[in-house]
Amino acid sequence: MSHSPTLNPHTSQRGSNEPNRLLQANSPYLLQHAHNPVDWQEWGDVAWAQAKAENKLVLVSIGYSTCHWCHVMEHESFEDFETAEIMNLHLVSIKVDREERPDIDMIYMDACQIMTGRGGWPLNVICLPNMQPIYAGTYFPKAQWQQIILQLADVYKTEPEKAVEYAQRIQEKIQQINHWESGDRVGRKEMFGMFDTLADQLDWQEGGPNRAPKFPLPGQYEFILDHHLLTEGEAAKDYLHLSLLKMCHGGIYDVLRGGFCRYSTDAMWFAPHFEKMLYDNAQLISLYARAFAWSDAPLYKTIAEECLRFCEQELRLGDGTPGFGSALDADSEGMEGKFYVFTQQELETLLTEQDMTLATVQFGLKPEGNWEHGYNILHQPMAPLQVMEAMGMSASDYLSGLSRIKETLKRYQDTRVRPGFDDKAICSWNALQIKAMADAGFYLQSADQAQSAAATADWAWSTFWDGQNLQRIHRNNKTHITGFLEDYAYFCEALIALYRISRNREYLTKTEILLNRAIELFYDKDTEQLAFTPNNGEQLFYRKSDLNDDVTPSPNASLATALFQMSQYTNNPVFSALSHTLIAQVSKTMTKSPGWYFHWCKLAQAQTLGGCHVTFYGETTASWDNEDVLTLMKQLPSWALVEYAETTSAKHIVICSGQHCMPPLNSIDQAFEVALDCCRLVD
Repeated sequence: MSHSPTLNPHTSQRGSNEPNRLLQANSPYLLQHAHNPVDWQEWGDVAWAQAKAENKLVLVSIGYSTCHWCHVMEHESFEDFETAEIMNLHLVSIKVDREERPDIDMIYMDACQIMTGRGGWPLNVICLPNMQPIYAGTYFPKAQWQQIILQLADVYKTEPEKAVEYAQRIQEKIQQINHWESGDRVGRKEMFGMFDTLADQLDWQEGGPNRAPKFPLPGQYEFILDHHLLTEGEAAKDYLHLSLLKMCHGGIYDVLRGGFCRYSTDAMWFAPHFEKMLYDNAQLISLYARAFAWSDAPLYKTIAEECLRFCEQELRLGDGTPGFGSALDADSEGMEGKFYVFTQQELETLLTEQDMTLATVQFGLKPEGNWEHGYNILHQPMAPLQVMEAMGMSASDYLSGLSRIKETLKRYQDTRVRPGFDDKAICSWNALQIKAMADAGFYLQSADQAQSAAATADWAWSTFWDGQNLQRIHRNNKTHITGFLEDYAYFCEALIALYRISRNREYLTKTEILLNRAIELFYDKDTEQLAFTPNNGEQLFYRKSDLNDDVTPSPNASLATALFQMSQYTNNPVFSALSHTLIAQVSKTMTKSPGWYFHWCKLAQAQTLGGCHVTFYGETTASWDNEDVLTLMKQLPSWALVEYAETTSAKHIVICSGQHCMPPLNSIDQAFEVALDCCRLVD
């Protein structure tokens, strides 16, 4: 089919640097597209009203500022005048930042999965003027993208009834895949078998999932650690160590600056997708800090501390603001990963011959490059002892040489053009980082991290909570977009974690406030689920509940967990009942697919075993040393709770599970034995 598009006046009159309507946006991602010749506009009533008035199809193009393939499609198509003319003639084009509007992203991603069997970003969805999707996909080369637009526009013009009928079928399928049938409470037998079911989906050679690309899934590893502690299963322990070691030794981990990249494109953790996200690193900090306390493996402490330093140095908002931005771009100087990789020539120029020899073995370097285009990705294929043996080096010479190499390369790296920084602060992601710092404060016994967690939590409360609702985004001293369920859920879990290290009950009071407001805004009595969007928010063509765990926890699972924990702290039967109601929605699916319901699996453990609530009594809440508390808690599952209370009697510990509290105990050793009895899946 051949088309000769008519020149659009708006496009023809605008020069290559003349802005479109996105220039007024607040999102860094939308601002990246503000000088495209495409007549982009933000999501809103104006765009949809225009589509209805002109009876045009609508492009909803969704991405985020650090997305490599979003940049590629922008350069190939959205900066191209010919493509822009076609788009402006046939479409109303809307740009959406998925991090600002995950509610829009998730329903159109469902449509993409239904239509294509896959998803990702950029997500490009063509819709009817009533928001219903009729076509979806991710990245398209320019010629294919032009042809898609022309063909769909022709169909909509000549046979609109077919487009309407297809759109309705897609909406019905979206409703079907989001239908959940409640089940009975998961028992001990089913819960014990969930790890065995999950084990079939794991890579027992390289760690992580048995597929590529390979994403870190911190919540899944937390569940596996809990399972090990509840069962003493050796397979879970071995797999956890394998995954933690493989991840931090792979190219996905930045050995010079700290911090994990988004994922590896292969099954070996080698070649990363180079963007670095706050939410990934926050959860991995919590995981590695806890893994250190559990195992006493110094490497895990090092990784947690390096990731904390990375977040502090490269993701903080600056100007003394305690909050954190969102991410670092995958690209710089027009190339993915350019900031992080090195050619052989660069390395030989920078390093002495002796250091180059060590670096070659340590980081798996190759003269022709171990990656594409002659570049080397720094990774660590050999353990330190293996490197020392291969090099015939003493430990002191090895450590001093490695430190010198890293410092030299990092100094050189600092002269390069840095990847772009997305400086919008997202409430839910900052909450994950608050929890990370609180967990580091507890598991690493770091007073500095405990103080940072408190400072950031206080900033987040004053910034995002307006007295009635949470707001989601803060940028340029403006806070906007009404909060979604994940903002409330993650903030609640962060405040509970902060209470454990701070002993300040104000954080529990704030948690209660958020939980009560979340129930008012998000709970749907008909579905017995928490919707992702508030009932007083914008109405999209479908109101979705987000029940699957993924790289971040399901907001439903996260809030259900906070409800259960706060029911133990406050004896609130409403919180407890709602937590059980929420988990019933996924109990059937959870046992069949624990790999995508790991946060729910942890909650199922807690509910089935009755929880584990440990109260330390003393003359003051400071009567117990943090190290004593850690000695007990580091060998208990993640859902075990700590409470502090004052008493006029001698120091003692009380452990409660379900509706039963044990007699007072006088020592950590006694408490440890009693707590373990509460936290066992096997007799």
